[in-house]
Amino acid sequence: MDTLMRSTITRAVKGTKPFTTARKHALATVRWVLATEDGRFVAVNDTAQAGLVRDPAKATIYDGRDNEELKAKFFAAVLGVPLTVVLLDQ
Repeated sequence: MDTLMRSTITRAVKGTKPFTTARKHALATVRWVLATEDGRFVAVNDTAQAGLVRDPAKATIYDGRDNEELKAKFFAAVLGVPLTVVLLDQ
């Protein structure tokens, strides 16, 4: 997990107990997308087909409850391009 993501999640869950609704709500506030180096974003449609889009508004947004490393590796393999996790403004 990258340092910025780790610190963002740590700040969000500070003061919550593990496996509680409060912790889940806190993790949901950490929002991120997957992006390529050339500015394209991963978008998954309602039939679970993944693709790359240029419009960030169409990107699939994940939150702190999702495993960012697993998702990045999976979609990089499916789409055949390296991906990075991009945190969205809090």
